[in-house]
Amino acid sequence: MRTRFTVWDGAVYLAVLLLAILLLVLLTVSKTEGETLSVTCGGEITHYPLSQDRELTLENNGYTLTVVIRGGKASVDAADCPDRLCRRMGEISRSGESVACLPAGIYIRIEGGEANEADFIAG
Repeated sequence: MRTRFTVWDGAVYLAVLLLAILLLVLLTVSKTEGETLSVTCGGEITHYPLSQDRELTLENNGYTLTVVIRGGKASVDAADCPDRLCRRMGEISRSGESVACLPAGIYIRIEGGEANEADFIAG
């Protein structure tokens, strides 16, 4: 049995698409520029200010990552892990953004600068 695409089907698809775009815009705009880079490597957590440009060499689990902080943004510049997905994540600068290299067990995250602690308030 074949069903037909109706105007109401199109209206529902359009409403869902507009809601998804609205949520994406709200999530992007609500995040503020971060203040520090939190680096978790080998169970130790170290914080670096994003206001100072520097290059970090991180080693763990037999892998080496080079993390660059430049212009208030951080990125993985070089990695010798097998898939190098951490390099492809690009630059991060907004509070809450992160990059993880699972083979190396290294996790970097932007912190600080939150305008609001709550993710969502209902009621």
